[in-house]
Amino acid sequence: MALTTETKVGLFTLTGLFVFALGVIVLGDFQFHGTYPLYVYFDNALGLPEKGPVKVAGVEVGQVERIDLENQRARVKIRVRNGLAVPQGSRAQVASTGFIGSKYLEMTLGDSTRPALSPGDSFEGTPTFTFDDVMSKLGGFLKDDPVNGEATENLRVTLANFRKLSQTLADSLGEQRAELTEIVQNVRDLSAHAKQVAADLREISGERKEDVKVMLAKFRSISERLDQITEKVQNGEGLLGRLVNDPELGKNLDQTMSNVNKATSDIKSFTGRIAAIQVYWDYRQRYDVEDGRWHPDVGIKVVTRPGKYYYLGGNNLGEREDRTVEGNDVERRNRVTAVMGYEFGPTTLYGGLIRSRGGAGVKIRPLPASNRWNRRVELEAEAYDFGRNDAYQGYTFDKPVYNAGARVKVVEPWLWMGAQVEDIAVRRNLNLNANLVFRDEDFAFLLAFIGLAR
Repeated sequence: MALTTETKVGLFTLTGLFVFALGVIVLGDFQFHGTYPLYVYFDNALGLPEKGPVKVAGVEVGQVERIDLENQRARVKIRVRNGLAVPQGSRAQVASTGFIGSKYLEMTLGDSTRPALSPGDSFEGTPTFTFDDVMSKLGGFLKDDPVNGEATENLRVTLANFRKLSQTLADSLGEQRAELTEIVQNVRDLSAHAKQVAADLREISGERKEDVKVMLAKFRSISERLDQITEKVQNGEGLLGRLVNDPELGKNLDQTMSNVNKATSDIKSFTGRIAAIQVYWDYRQRYDVEDGRWHPDVGIKVVTRPGKYYYLGGNNLGEREDRTVEGNDVERRNRVTAVMGYEFGPTTLYGGLIRSRGGAGVKIRPLPASNRWNRRVELEAEAYDFGRNDAYQGYTFDKPVYNAGARVKVVEPWLWMGAQVEDIAVRRNLNLNANLVFRDEDFAFLLAFIGLAR
């Protein structure tokens, strides 16, 4: 039976899509490995993202599948490549690629002579010393002491003394230069005599007795000079005296500590936001069964924090055609989609520009959260172009565009397949679609770097 022109075009297009996907897999160095599950328990898994890598000695050997709360502890489900034996006694901790880098799970394998963990077994994670722990310990240190007084006040006075010393040292150095030079010289003499005494201690009662007397005389001279300097400090004279009696230093130090606390809070908030940024490239081919046409869509999705994202892309890209001519593409060419979305449990709402028209949409994950396919099956619906009023190719387009469909992630984590009924109020044409999604950590780092530079 001879093939029709439409069938030949469809087969040729499907073959091209298959070759394109195969090229992406080969050039992207994708590898397919069988995996088995393990569970790691943490008291605190702060910052560890789902779908994050699992590494051993810096080499990626698996992926974090999901993170749940069990008995007030974090239960992290990971999937490890088949062929990698994880001995009993192995340890794991949450690590980071840098100060603002992304988090991942670092495993340290135990003794290889011990039995290996079986699929589904669990082991304990090692606590990670976080920035919050540092701030908590610092806060404990700065608590008031009923015996020694307020720690912050004591620290303020101490720093005030040192600051005053650094400010007035140059002014007072001239008048104190002779005394300081003599003190240093006396200290050197004392050190030299002390070494001599330690070497010849057994000979004190003999010929070295006179040397000891000379040393004691010099030490007494040094002590007298130190007493004089101490008296000047108590009377407010000289460098140290002015440093102790400066009333303005406490105010300056209080302002300095306030600025440090604010800067610490800003850094903590900023680094947390930067580390959470994820970027995905999104390529979709939609095949209109009624028209026998392919509609390519390309975009980029930026996840700024868990549950919130921004999407910018182009729809039905290609050379423009006159839509009023019979047989030409009915859907508008080279449209823009720019939306912001929020996730509320299993429901995601988004809104903005949809194919260059204002609109909104919803995506729902119908399977329960406990099901491993929960994030791989989605129902979706959207509506836009509420003021549409056109007529061409035998259609009267005077109602908003309503689209509804479903999709399934058939290859984790980058290939979705689905079907959608578009323009339900007018045409009700069926679209089959294939959606490729790639995570780009380099571009996410670039966005973080730009934010840091600003």
